[in-house]
Amino acid sequence: MTPTFDGLLDCGALLRAPAFIFVELTNALWFQMRSGKLNAAEAAGCIRDLRQAPLELWDGEEPLPSTLEWAHRLDHAVYDCAYLALALHLDGTYVTADRRFWQKAATRDDLCDRILLLSDLR
Repeated sequence: MTPTFDGLLDCGALLRAPAFIFVELTNALWFQMRSGKLNAAEAAGCIRDLRQAPLELWDGEEPLPSTLEWAHRLDHAVYDCAYLALALHLDGTYVTADRRFWQKAATRDDLCDRILLLSDLR
């Protein structure tokens, strides 16, 4: 886990995500393996660590109509918008490492105070 992720835990943040987060993270690890940045053992270790993270998983009950609406408004992938819609539904803040998505959302008046870039939490 990155120091910024540990920082979220240290400050008492409640971490919530759609249940598909592990599939999405495993896909990201596969990309890292494919590019030679991780080997299979390192990726497996990351999966073990991620599975032990204190996440509250939402099993398909994330607000899908809102997810679709945000994907359309931001012209961005449904998967990323599901995290945003869930954060908004729970009256929380979405923390993302995806700078491109953050830039799209942070420029909107209705989202600028509801989305943070993970690297800014140092």
